[in-house]
Amino acid sequence: MPGIQYSTREPFSESVRRVRLDRVRGPGPRAGAAWSFGVTLPAAQSPNKSEIDAANRLIVIEESERRIVPLQNDVITVGRSQENTLAIRDPRSSRFHCRLERIGGRYELVDVGSQNGTYLNGAITSRKALQEGDLIEIGNVKIFFGSEERPRPVAGLTVDATCDLGRLGPERSSLLRMHEVARALNAELDLERLLELIVDASIELTHAARGYLLLTRGAGIEVEVARNFGRARVRPEEVNLSRSVARRVLVSGEPILSLDLGSDARFSAAESVAELGLRSVLCVPVRAPDKVVGALYLEERAKRGVFTEDDKVNLEVFSAHAGVAIRNAELMNELRRGKLRIEELNRELRDRVETQEVELSQVRAALRQNQVELQHKYDYHNIVGVSRAMRDVFRLLDKVIESEVPVLIGGDSGTGKELIARAIHFNGPRKNAPFVTENCAALPDSLLESELFGYRKGAFTGADKDKKGLFEIATGGTLFLDEVGEMSASMQKKLLRVLQESEVRPIGAKDVVKINVRLISAANRDLMDLVEAGEFREDLFYRLKVISIHLPPLRDRKEDIPYLLDHFLALYGDRKGKGHLQYDGEVLTRLMGYDWPGNIRELENEVRRAVALAEDRITPTCFSEHVRPRGPRGEATPEGVRSLPALIEEAEKREIRKALEQAAGNKTRAAQLLSVSRFTLQRKLEKYHLE
Repeated sequence: MPGIQYSTREPFSESVRRVRLDRVRGPGPRAGAAWSFGVTLPAAQSPNKSEIDAANRLIVIEESERRIVPLQNDVITVGRSQENTLAIRDPRSSRFHCRLERIGGRYELVDVGSQNGTYLNGAITSRKALQEGDLIEIGNVKIFFGSEERPRPVAGLTVDATCDLGRLGPERSSLLRMHEVARALNAELDLERLLELIVDASIELTHAARGYLLLTRGAGIEVEVARNFGRARVRPEEVNLSRSVARRVLVSGEPILSLDLGSDARFSAAESVAELGLRSVLCVPVRAPDKVVGALYLEERAKRGVFTEDDKVNLEVFSAHAGVAIRNAELMNELRRGKLRIEELNRELRDRVETQEVELSQVRAALRQNQVELQHKYDYHNIVGVSRAMRDVFRLLDKVIESEVPVLIGGDSGTGKELIARAIHFNGPRKNAPFVTENCAALPDSLLESELFGYRKGAFTGADKDKKGLFEIATGGTLFLDEVGEMSASMQKKLLRVLQESEVRPIGAKDVVKINVRLISAANRDLMDLVEAGEFREDLFYRLKVISIHLPPLRDRKEDIPYLLDHFLALYGDRKGKGHLQYDGEVLTRLMGYDWPGNIRELENEVRRAVALAEDRITPTCFSEHVRPRGPRGEATPEGVRSLPALIEEAEKREIRKALEQAAGNKTRAAQLLSVSRFTLQRKLEKYHLE
């Protein structure tokens, strides 16, 4: 029978069955070599010719035993469990490892999720049709399908006609497995996974019980990976190996094979060898590529003579692949670390550039502000603004300040009308006299009259003493009346009389009091529109509007936002003890992209919020959600056109906020200002989350 030799010439002293691989002359996978199997069996168990010729069978070789299992069922299960059709003992097999299924007159091999895989003709397989002569390998167990006799060619190898590579046993399996593992090593660049793969493959190639990978670290050596045959990690407290063997291999660079380390004269002086009770040990150096960087250490404590010279040669070849793979993975790790470091440095550089750009913009802002201030006759340092619209306001103020005529300041709520009034007063000839302010929308008529004109003791219930009115208090100075458009018709009439006569009559008094007051008034509603609507006296309007100053909304002077931001950060940062906080470049982008319906007052409150929430620097998350989003609804499309629904929504939200502010939160009054019903206003408040 070509390729298979059965012999009973050797006596059996124990129930041992073994397969011997004999080298003979002839072509093969190695130069000048071919292989044939020699199977030694007791005479009583030697197969007869009828058994060998049987086609429907499995030939199982396990721990030198040879069994013939007939293929009688449609499904044959294989594994360690006794419930299987074919039960095997190899510890590398799973309880239910694989099965053979008869489909359409032929059998297919199916792996059922085994831990260590099922190999067919040297390659790991999940499902594949079987042909006569195929070799199935599970750990050290060899299962031939149908016959051991017919040669099956392997792609890329030239074989002798009498040589069956499908049944070359451990050597051929190790060769193919080493080729497969070498490819896997070259493909794995994660160092931790690579080291575990190296140890697992070493254990598999040599059938060791445990394996260790030791690497040099400075002057010492460390166990980097410790694994057992089940591909499980060995716990640190269970790691016991002969460091004497490992050190000798690392120093000499030569492999060590010991069939019984306890009786090995080379290590008789090492106390640890006797203590550990080691038997079979194989240790080979790992080079990467021109020096020894570690060692592969394999052991079997329970048995002597487990490893062979072939195992040593194979492991040396494998360790050479492993050393190159380790070096490649280390280089890749160095490249990754270098890349991460470069990315970190780039981020730091970008942050530094952004910070410097912000600081530079702040310096430029300060220079521009100083230039603006130098261009004007008076000091307007409390009014932040370098835009063209604000420069026009400053030029008009230069002309107004020296005069004594009434001034009407117009503009949306929150644009800084009181600051303009203060600039007129404190830069003018009355700067050493009182500056008195009153919000006409904040008080009902009865209180507003008593506040402006004063009263005498006993004039009404609670008037237990005389009180001067604001006109009398401000005599010689300036009286600033905010929201004059909210005055009732009765109060408008009384105010007109005071301005005409330059005198006031306190409530309950018989005599008048002469006054000398410069009146500055402000309104966030267009008084001319109110006049046309019959809600404001025309004669009073012309008395108040001798000179008119209009303040632009912040959305029309966005170039002032960086200066306002720096001003408020310095102001509130000092108050909170945080100093002048810096801010990310993204912050300015977000603030410039927002329309600020609440104008400067809204910006100021947002900065106060940001200072309170910030730690080391201001970021976009420190601002309210409706201020900070990138790409708000309604932003311009690439063609420069904004969607009408988005524009309508923005306009509605802006006007609702303004109406609520003017109405001091009174929804009924705000609805009247917006010319909608209170129910409609309430629905829009809920729709836009403006409650």
